[in-house]
Amino acid sequence: MAAGEAVNPGRPETAADVAEPWGQDDLRRRVGAAIAAGRLPQSLLLHGPEGVGKRPLALWIARALQCGAQQSGEPPRNGEGGPCGTCRSCRMAARLEHPDIHLHFPMPRPKGTTSRAKLREAIEAQRHERLALLRDDLHARLDPDAVTGLYVAAVENIRGQASRRPSMARKAVFVVEDADRMVPQSASPEAANAFLKLLEEPPDFAWIVLTSSRPEALLPTIRSRSVPLRVAPVATDSVAAYLTDQLGAPPDRALAVARRADGAVYRARRLMRTTESEDSDTSETAADQLLAAALDGSPAARYRTASRYSARGARGNLGPALEDLRVRLRDLLCVAVDAASQAHDADRVQRLTRGGAVTDRAVLHALGSVERALEGVGRNMNPQATIALLLQEMGAAFAGRRPGTHH
Repeated sequence: MAAGEAVNPGRPETAADVAEPWGQDDLRRRVGAAIAAGRLPQSLLLHGPEGVGKRPLALWIARALQCGAQQSGEPPRNGEGGPCGTCRSCRMAARLEHPDIHLHFPMPRPKGTTSRAKLREAIEAQRHERLALLRDDLHARLDPDAVTGLYVAAVENIRGQASRRPSMARKAVFVVEDADRMVPQSASPEAANAFLKLLEEPPDFAWIVLTSSRPEALLPTIRSRSVPLRVAPVATDSVAAYLTDQLGAPPDRALAVARRADGAVYRARRLMRTTESEDSDTSETAADQLLAAALDGSPAARYRTASRYSARGARGNLGPALEDLRVRLRDLLCVAVDAASQAHDADRVQRLTRGGAVTDRAVLHALGSVERALEGVGRNMNPQATIALLLQEMGAAFAGRRPGTHH
């Protein structure tokens, strides 16, 4: 999905063709109406928890902006202003092949480049490789174990594309995923500052759609120049319907997985695909180990558990473990407030606590620590150090001390 990329109009449909945003109907109606009325701001920031559908929604917006029916002034489809789905622009965009829709995302920094120009070429080549993966599975997790970022050279590529007029349409749309990753390290805001120049004076033909699960990590100046749209978690029954309708899951199993996903429909998709796999067993076992170590409270238990994680390159394993730990803590919260019937697996957490009482206040503090650890995973922080700090904070919470206090 970039200028100059070959397009095959006879290309068969792929997974990208049917990847519509799920459970965001109200937001789609509002955005579609703004597009139909010509009132959509040039810079948007879609923010919300990981897995709620920011990528499909951002690409839906891009398709709607490029839709031939919209461009010609035809009445909006169903009065909603979304993409018609049948014009040439919509078909190309659905296949991630529209030359005026540019999708960018964090990637590893290429090695062995000797100049800025070579680095920009290498980053663009990597991007095309990953676009090919997304054509087969729009929800693919790119480079889950690598240190990634939106580096200065990537931002320079975006600005270079924005300096050229669209090749086919009247507009050019730039979708930048995980925009907070323009600052891979808080002391290096160069990439974000470079992108800010584009936001300050965008060409009249350019629309920019940013996504982020951590909007607070963006430069305040970037946030102030983008209109925020919150992509909310999806209702559990709607998540279950997605798993049943789209993946053919049995209703009982779909509901169980949907409850674990906590409103993140595409996290549920991932959980469904790994529920019966070794990877799922591993992440659930790891979650149990983390909770047990935090409940134990001893430095030795924390050290043993943290030492199971490498100091680098374990993002792919750590993220699912933390997500399952969050599910365990939500179950523990249900038990703590006498709502065990609402838990996913109340018996399991009661076994882990050995029947001991844990206050709802302690569980809420622990959940906050898990959220911070998940943010650390997104920032490529040292997995071992992330787990050590997490267990220290959770142990303090369970022992009746606020996180951050010490003996």
